Amino acid sequence: MNAGIFRARLLLGLFCRSLILTGFLAISPLWAQANSPEQNLAAMEACRERVISGLSLGDKMKMKSALGAIRNNPEFLAANRAVTDAKTPEAQIAARKSLANLKLDLIARQDPSLKPVVENIRAAQAAALR
Repeated sequence: MNAGIFRARLLLGLFCRSLILTGFLAISPLWAQANSPEQNLAAMEACRERVISGLSLGDKMKMKSALGAIRNNPEFLAANRAVTDAKTPEAQIAARKSLANLKLDLIARQDPSLKPVVENIRAAQAAALR
């Protein structure tokens, strides 16, 4: 990932985190249920980024290494293909959700020491989408 894009995403994640912690941006269960599938997917991605931004540098490097290692996994490639081959927006969103879940599963399989991180990401996503 481009260093400038990574830095911008990191700063945006930290900004959103500070808004959540100060109460200016509340993620309530009612708000999450009223969202469209695109907004739910964005909330899942934001939760993942928020958990990753709170990791130590060593854990961040492990995540990056695990992500690089799963890029050639046949399951990952098939899920990526399903996203690009989806005919309708709804099908594409469903495929992106399954790709995100598969990616977490593969990361946990690739590096078992990252299982707690994967569980934290899943817990944060479940809490945001409740």
